[in-house]
Amino acid sequence: MLTLEGLRYSIDDKEILKGISARFEPFRIHGIVGPNGSGKSTLLKNICRIWEPREGRVLINGRDTKTFSRRELSRAVTLVPQNTNVGFPVSVYDIVSMGRNPHLGRFQPLRKRDRDIIDWALKETDSEGLKDRIVNELSGGECQLAVVARALATEAPLILLDEPTSDLDIKHALAIMDLLVDLKGKGKTIIVSVHDLNLARRYCDTLTIVCQGGFFFAGSPDEALSRENIKRVFDVDVTEIRDDGNSFLYFQ
Repeated sequence: MLTLEGLRYSIDDKEILKGISARFEPFRIHGIVGPNGSGKSTLLKNICRIWEPREGRVLINGRDTKTFSRRELSRAVTLVPQNTNVGFPVSVYDIVSMGRNPHLGRFQPLRKRDRDIIDWALKETDSEGLKDRIVNELSGGECQLAVVARALATEAPLILLDEPTSDLDIKHALAIMDLLVDLKGKGKTIIVSVHDLNLARRYCDTLTIVCQGGFFFAGSPDEALSRENIKRVFDVDVTEIRDDGNSFLYFQ
């Protein structure tokens, strides 16, 4: 269970998060959608304390994350950031192995259990064939899979992803979203900001619309992505197109 209580966050004099409160049930995919600059990335960074809220609390299973050590928090929640560029040459295996850092002492080498978990994370993300490749030489989709594998290697039960499909082709975007469904089935709780509203509608169990630093709506994907909500938040018209039992949103 993840609970947010009155989160406020500011940069200089600009308030980015304006008293956000919410509860996210475990073992589900919770989608976060909203216009650019609405506060989605800021919210995720506040949840995992990359950035500290000015006011309010984040609770995991009822415990305030301010009482967690950095090592404890890294075992409880992990973030896959929007920008995954790595500025130095390093192998995929080494990137994924960084996910084990919260479980190791300073300068402690990887143990057999750590290597087994790294191999599992590579397998789960279908990245085994990439483990000896240099991250900087990968395609965007391959690099994103490697960073998701690093997150899995932490064994954190709560996984945050910041627009993981925004720069990917449709094949890799679907692979990432299918992976999230698989992880949910294996006991993970997922909170993911999604740029593509059709992907969000197809894969998420709940959707929260963020607008101007606050929660505009939270509910099922069909409820959240109503014509009225989309018009008010995104200022576009939408038509639902149905074909052979499937449907998608067409924006005008």
